[in-house]
Amino acid sequence: MDSDHRKTIRFRGRTESVLETFRVRGRTYFAFQKLSSRAAFRVFDSHAGPDGGFRTLYQFSRSKISRQQLEILRRLSGSNTNRNFPGIVDFVTQGEHLFVVVAWVDGTDLKSYLDAVRNHQTPRPSVPEVVRLVRGLVHGLSHYHRRNSMIHGDVSPANIVLSSGTKQLVLIDFGSAWPQEQAAKRESDELTFPYAAPERLSKHAVVDFRSDVFSLSSIAYELLTLSVPYDGLGGQAGLPELMGKVENAYRPPSELISKSKRLPQQSIRLLDQCIGTGLQLHPDSRFATSREWLDAWDSLHFCFKKGGRLSRFEELVVTVIDSLSRLFGGPRHK
Repeated sequence: MDSDHRKTIRFRGRTESVLETFRVRGRTYFAFQKLSSRAAFRVFDSHAGPDGGFRTLYQFSRSKISRQQLEILRRLSGSNTNRNFPGIVDFVTQGEHLFVVVAWVDGTDLKSYLDAVRNHQTPRPSVPEVVRLVRGLVHGLSHYHRRNSMIHGDVSPANIVLSSGTKQLVLIDFGSAWPQEQAAKRESDELTFPYAAPERLSKHAVVDFRSDVFSLSSIAYELLTLSVPYDGLGGQAGLPELMGKVENAYRPPSELISKSKRLPQQSIRLLDQCIGTGLQLHPDSRFATSREWLDAWDSLHFCFKKGGRLSRFEELVVTVIDSLSRLFGGPRHK
């Protein structure tokens, strides 16, 4: 790695300054931007396409790389067909470092996207759109669990990009992942509050794919309601000292979604069930397998696709019925 602040490269109509130059397996990568504390960089690779292109380059200290992380890289590099994860272009130990080069994902990280929605800088996503996006990532994670036999371990908005072109959710960081067979001996305990599952907060608990289910269900809940489940506590609600106090704090997303009455009621009920099951504080109460989780989201997506919105007249009828129900103490429509 060499400092090279004076060099500039023009690409896609922009001139960018080169921060560092990396030589990896005889190929030169020009770093334009440092991305994270994991020593990740947005780099230019002249071999990525006819005119070159961006990549993400990770530089790890070789002394801090474990066998577990090398095994994760081996499994991921052998299976680049999962479009919800960026493909690994190359990884190699060189000198005192391990370099990992990953396909670049053009888009906005989900944390920034949620902040923009809250600040009214970008439109709020519709319920069917959230279902489509999350269902796509459920497919990716299920593939990750079943085909690669791995747990991601840090599914959080900062580690997800809403891609610009295809408009899908892509997990961009695998630094906390571990093989499923090492669930009882995982070497990573990095946590992102409040998205980490309750069992991840206990160092003695065996953690499996259901922790990823909880994390993504929390993100789905936030995309729909702009709030974190369990009154903002997320997975911390499962701590023994809090569980008794917050057990009734959970509110189904349909109660917080504006104009939910205009959506097909069957779809809304299925939405509440799907997310509610994924957010159970005890892992044994969540989906038993990745396949079961995937089937639930497929059914939900299909339900929204075949169902239509209520007409204004139908919405008025539902509103009148709700008003009469409240007046006479009858059952409420949700």
